[in-house]
Order: sequence, then C-alpha cells, then structure tokens
Amino acid sequence: MLWIQPCTLYQIYNRYYNRLDEFPTESCPNMSVKLPGLPVFSADELPSFVLPSNTLRSFDNILNQVFTNMHKVKWLLGNSLMELEKDVIVSLNDFWPVGPLVPVTLSGKIEDDVLKAEGESECIEWLNKQKPFSVVYISFWTLLSLSEKEMESIAFGLKNINRPFLWVLRSPENQELEELGFLEEIKEQGLIVRWSLQTEVLSHPSVGCFLSHCGWNSLLESLAAGVPVPQWTDQPTNAKLVADVWGVGVKVKKSSEGVVSAEEVGRCVEEVMSGKRSEELRKNALELRKNALELKAAAREALADGGSSDKNIELFVNEVISCLAHHIPNKNKYGYYLKSYYSIIDRH
Repeated sequence: MLWIQPCTLYQIYNRYYNRLDEFPTESCPNMSVKLPGLPVFSADELPSFVLPSNTLRSFDNILNQVFTNMHKVKWLLGNSLMELEKDVIVSLNDFWPVGPLVPVTLSGKIEDDVLKAEGESECIEWLNKQKPFSVVYISFWTLLSLSEKEMESIAFGLKNINRPFLWVLRSPENQELEELGFLEEIKEQGLIVRWSLQTEVLSHPSVGCFLSHCGWNSLLESLAAGVPVPQWTDQPTNAKLVADVWGVGVKVKKSSEGVVSAEEVGRCVEEVMSGKRSEELRKNALELRKNALELKAAAREALADGGSSDKNIELFVNEVISCLAHHIPNKNKYGYYLKSYYSIIDRH
C-alpha cells in the first residue's frame, strides 16, 4: 500500500478506526488527543472524519474498511520522509517512508539547463521581472473553487499590503473572473492566471511565500522548494504540522463566523515576509526560510543515492525480489527484470 498523505494522518486514522485511543464524541466534542509519536491535537486540529460532526459517512466507511484491514498489507510505503516525521514513523515500526514524491523539477536530480530547455511560461516570464523573495504565490487545490467572499478577502488583503502576487484562480460557478470588480482593483499589482506549473513557480527565486490550502502534495512541493507557507485552513492537521511542529509557516485564522478577513490574510503574509517575527529571524538568515530550506535539503538528501527514502525503496525492491526467488519458477529471469526496472527508475 502507498499512503499518499502525511504519516501523522495515517497514525490518527489507524488509532481512531481500530479504537486504540479516545477521540472527541458528541458528549465531549472539544477533547484533546495525544497519540504515539505526535504532539497534542485539539479537536479543531484533527481531520473531520474522526469528529462527531462528520457528515461524509461514505468516506468514513471507506477509511474504516482500509484501517480495519491493514493487517493484510505486507508493505506500507509512505509519501513522507524520516527527517520530516521521525517520531511518528518510528512509533509505527512498519511504515516505510519513500518520499517526498514530488516532480523531478524539485527533486534535485536534473540539471538547471533541462528546466531552461522546457521554455518559460507566462508566469515565469512575469516572475523574472520581480525582486528576489518579493512575490506572494497563491494557489489552492486544483478542484477547489473559492467563494466570492473568500476571493474578496484575499484580494483586499493583498491590496492592503501592496506586495506583488501571482494568483492561480478558478472562476466561481456561473461567473467569469472579469466580472469580479475587486480583482480589477489589484490587477496592476500582480498577475492572475487560471493555471501554472507549480513546481517551477515555487522554485523561482522571486517567490517569497506560498498561500496554500495546506494539501499534502502542495506542502511537500513547498518544502522541497524551500518556500515558507502561510496557510488557508481547510486542512487543519497539515496546518498544525507546518505552523506548530515544523515552524515553516503561520496559520490563517477564521473569525467566529467562519470567515477569513482581508486583515487576517495581510497579517499572515506580512508575518512571513517582513513582520516582527520575520525581522528577528532574518538576523539568523531568515529562520522561517532557513527552517524551510533545511527541510528542502533533507528532502533532497532523502531522495538522493543512499538517502533514507532511497534506501527504503531499495529495501522494498530487494524484498520483492526475495519473495519472487522463493515462489516463482524461472526466478532468475524475474529477478533480473525487476532489478533492471528498478535501475531504470533510479536513473530517471
């Protein structure tokens, strides 16, 4: 099995669906949870599936089936790395981190001239004209469409801080972006596009921070690129890891009405880019960025020859070959092909 979310989330689901720990209930909805290898999580920092307020029972049933049958799985590979989630990975014993599974443009395994040969998009051409670490990059999940109110909060938050921005934005349902007046007010301040190659954008030296929904793939790409993250809040467990555990970002907070204000958007971006906290950390080479860069280095080392994730992949392949050698006729032939296949993967 390949687990594509953080190991932290695997641990939470595993302990919940196998009833190994107590979780929030209808009679005690705000209880905190402490699990092996993890910090204390408040109820609002846990994934919604383990809360009594969960209404998506179809997904809940799927997860329940997965985790109550995990004893049937021989290998559990994870899209994480030891340097990122060491405590929780060690507490599980049978979780093999083989990540971060990010595009080759972020893995450090290709040369810069390969990127240049691919050509520059509109986004890259615009970023080339900006100052280093000056741009706020905003992008949410590909399938996520923000409400007009949420877009307005981001737009006026950007206007208030007057920083250049690159915003990947989908049109709201039954409406075109050109019809939204608040976007007209900030169009000269930045660039609004409907799609971008995120890995190239995050790798660009002009990008100073990444306003994200905190999905795991986006976080891994951000960490591999070394870009601090102010987060949107629909991924509360991932947001806690980034803000409280790894220290590479800050969390955008909602009001009591469940709305994120323009002032809050601006506050979080400024805290990462040039606020009081950032100024203190800049004296030590911008520790927010330094922390992200340390994780970036760890991510690349994990994927490099002899790194922790590289070793786990090799151990996995060798164990598969060993099983083939014991159970499949003409075992030398199969072992040879599998070894050759692994070598091809490794070279690419």
